[in-house]
Amino acid sequence: MQTLSSGFSVQDQDFDGVPDALDHCPNTPFLNQVDDKGCTTSILKLPYETETNGLTLAIKSGYNTNTNLIGRSRQYSTQLRLTYYLNTWSYTFRSGYYNDTQKTGSIDTTFRIKKRIELSSNMNLGLSASIKLPTYDFVGNKTDYTLATSLSYYPTDTLSIFAGVGHTFINDQQITTPLHDTNYSYLGTGYFFTEKFYANLSLNYSESKFIIEHSAHNIRTTLYYKVNEKWFTTFSYRRELDENLHDTLNFTVGYKVW
Repeated sequence: MQTLSSGFSVQDQDFDGVPDALDHCPNTPFLNQVDDKGCTTSILKLPYETETNGLTLAIKSGYNTNTNLIGRSRQYSTQLRLTYYLNTWSYTFRSGYYNDTQKTGSIDTTFRIKKRIELSSNMNLGLSASIKLPTYDFVGNKTDYTLATSLSYYPTDTLSIFAGVGHTFINDQQITTPLHDTNYSYLGTGYFFTEKFYANLSLNYSESKFIIEHSAHNIRTTLYYKVNEKWFTTFSYRRELDENLHDTLNFTVGYKVW
C-alpha cells in the first residue's frame, strides 16, 4: 500500500501500510499481516497455542536408539499423555512402559504445569515446571525437576518460529559415574501447508546427566495433521549430528475429549 499521497507524508504509526486515518487497528504488532482495514488477518497456530478449555488424550509409540548400549541398543516405548487446558494454563500427565531385548518396565512418570502468556496476537511466551517421578526401575533413580521457557512467533499467517531453553535438576544417585544437572535448548521454524497440515524443523542441544558423556546436537522434524475437530496425529524424528549414536522416532494419535 502507498504511504505517500500528493507529495505529503501519511502517518502510519504501527507501520502496517495502512494510514492511521483508515486504520481500524492502530496498534498492530510489527510484521503482522493485515487486511485493508489494518487489522491482523487470521494466523494459523497449533492447538496447544490457542486451547483455553478442554482435555486432550494422546498415545505415543516409537523407539529410541543408543548404540552405546551393547545388546539393547534399541528401546521401544508407548506413552499415555493427558493434558487439561484451563484458560492460559495447561496441566499434563505422562507415563508409559518400555521394552528392549533385556527387560520391560515402566518409564518415569511426569507431571507438568505450564503458563501461556500472549505477548501479542502473534507471539506467545511459555513458562513451565515439571516433576519426574522415579517409576523407571533402576538403582539410584530419584525425583528430578525441570524449569523451562519457550517462545513462539508467527511472522505470517502460515509461518512459525520457535525457541526454548530448560534446566533439569538431577537428583539421581550413581556410585560409579558422577552426575550433574543438565540444560537443553532448541531453535526451529515451521510452516502450515494447509489449515490441517503443519511441519517444522529444529536444531536441538542437550546435555547428558553423566559427566563423562558428551553433549549432543540433534536435528528434529515433526509433522502434524488435524484429521477433524476431535482427532489429530503427529510424526516426529530426531537424529544426533555429532556421532550418530542416537536417533528417536515417534508416532502419536491424539483425541480431544472435550
